[in-house]
Amino acid sequence: MRLQAIYKIALVSDTLVVIIDQDGPRSITNDAQGVIDRLTAELGDLGRRRVYYRDTMGRFDEIRVEGGRVTGFAPCSEHQQEAFTEWCIEEA
Repeated sequence: MRLQAIYKIALVSDTLVVIIDQDGPRSITNDAQGVIDRLTAELGDLGRRRVYYRDTMGRFDEIRVEGGRVTGFAPCSEHQQEAFTEWCIEEA
């Protein structure tokens, strides 16, 4: 079995998906394409939804995705950090 990231889906909307790293054998960062593939299998085509994740240090970042493929990462702004933290408070 392939080692993969373990995550919890915290929020799904028409415009975004927020997931929380559960400190598995691989991080979301190191298994980004696998995470996107599993999210797509679970949620269907992500379309224009942006994917954000909280890492094990509690910081949020974006996984940049185009056509189902990971193209990179982007840090979230301080405002996004605050909003996502508030939205995911019960997931902490």
